This record gives sequence, structure tokens and C-alpha cells, in this order.
Amino acid sequence: MNADLMSTIENVQRESSASGILDLLYAAIDQYGFQKFIISGLPDRGMDVRPFVLLSGWDDEWYERYTSLGYVHLDPVARHCFGTTLPFDWSDAPYDQEADLPARRVMEEARDFGMDQGLCVPIHMEGGMQGVVSLVGKTEHLDDKSRLELHMLALYVHGRLRFINANDPNGAPRRAITRREAEILKWVASGKTANEIAGITGLTARTINQHCENAQKRLGTNNRLHTVVEAIRHKLITL
Repeated sequence: MNADLMSTIENVQRESSASGILDLLYAAIDQYGFQKFIISGLPDRGMDVRPFVLLSGWDDEWYERYTSLGYVHLDPVARHCFGTTLPFDWSDAPYDQEADLPARRVMEEARDFGMDQGLCVPIHMEGGMQGVVSLVGKTEHLDDKSRLELHMLALYVHGRLRFINANDPNGAPRRAITRREAEILKWVASGKTANEIAGITGLTARTINQHCENAQKRLGTNNRLHTVVEAIRHKLITL
């Protein structure tokens, strides 16, 4: 087994925060050619997926679209998780492209966000609950050994995140923000305005505000100051 993978799994097992696992997973999957991911439980039909999301490494715009529009119930990749225990390529998730127009729309919109290929690891939990770790990227280069390693990593990460969430005294399902959001919140905490942060980072003020709003949604806060306080309290940023 890959020594680096075993080291990553040991670090995951020791990690006490979702944001720490976020960084560990980004580094680990990059070695296999993946750049983005989603880790979640899969809700029953009609239920909102957002409370089930354990950690997201998706682009914020796609995450908001996918979760707010209930795409999890249309997504053939998510649906296929209920029918298999083995990792599979997104392209192997069956659906009728002519008849199942909602599924085709989800897949086509995902491609518009650069998410046309990926590897999905179904997670079967106690009590019949279903979960998923879905990685975004090309898969044709993966051999059986790499697929086995990614399967193992997914099982450990999903399990550790469930443990962290179960022991969160606030009962928060998703205490994590992206690296960019953390960077911007640190500037906010230092008293910088959106325009000043834009000048520092090279982003637009509108993008800065959007990142702040996304972090606010992730942390369930009411305003920018509250978001900074929660980010510090959960050790998502340090000053």
C-alpha cells in the first residue's frame, strides 16, 4: 500500500476538524489527478441534501446550484450509489439520455462547470443509510491499485467526518470553508473592506462579497462579523 496514503489516513484519523480534513484530502487526491470532490450522505427522495453534506470541495457556484435545485435526486451518479458497493466512473452510471431529460440536464450542466469525468465511491452506513465520496477528474489513467487506494481513503475520510460531526456540540453538519473563503475572512477580520481585499487578492469586490456570503451560508451565520467569529471559534482561520 502507498506509504503516503497510509500517512494521510493516519493524519485523517487524528484530525479533529472538517477544515483540516479538507486540506488533507485536497493534497491526497491531487496525487491521483483529481481536483474537486463532494462528501455527503444521500437523502431520501424529496429531502434537501444540504444537511447531509459533510464536506465540499466543489466550486461554490455549482455547489449552490446543485444543492438548492435538488439535483441529487436527478443525478444518475448519486442514484447509482444505491445499486452498488464498488467505486465506479461517472460514465458508468446508467441512465437513458433520450428519455431521462432531468438526468441529462444535470450531467450537461456539470460539464459546463468542467465536471465531465469523475470517480464515485458509494458508502454504505449503519441503519441502511447511504453516503458518497465523489471525486472530479479523469479516470482512464487509474489502475486497480489506485482505485483500491482511493476506495480506502474515501471510507476513512467519510467515517472520520461523520465522527467529527456527531461530536460537534453545535450539531452543525458542515463546519468547513474553502481556502479562498478562509483567506478572505482573515482580511475581513483584520478590518479590510471588500474593495481593499479586492486590491490585495486581484479579485473583484463583487467576488469578495460572494465568497463572504458563501462562507456565511456554510457556517449558518447572520452577518459578516458573526461569520468571522465562528470561523475563528472553529479554528477555520487564525489571526
